[in-house]
Amino acid sequence: MKNKRYIEFAKRIAEQSNYGKFRHGAVLVKGSSIRSVSTNKHRHCSFGTRFRHPDYGDATLHAELGAILGIDRATTQGADVYVARINKEGEARISKPCQMCEAAMRHVGVRRVFYTDKEGKIERMKL
Repeated sequence: MKNKRYIEFAKRIAEQSNYGKFRHGAVLVKGSSIRSVSTNKHRHCSFGTRFRHPDYGDATLHAELGAILGIDRATTQGADVYVARINKEGEARISKPCQMCEAAMRHVGVRRVFYTDKEGKIERMKL
């Protein structure tokens, strides 16, 4: 199953995150090609500020934002994003995109998001 393969890849990307206890990895896929990957980072993201509710503080660079930043809209339009979160032991945790990331992905034309739930199963969100 291709969804599982991309989620597993997102978990491996998440291992590279230096954010601490919340390590996320995201993979942007169009057709059957991986176009971009990213981890979450503890730094400000001005692009995310456009979609972040001010009550939630500064927009940090979430993995989903990193995967779409700098990518041509011809690539993001109709693409899928796979997001996984792991804990310190490498176990999958819930990685449902936040409202900021949902809005940003919708803005650039991402079609669907697949993410891990609290048991590590794959959930799907249509944007």
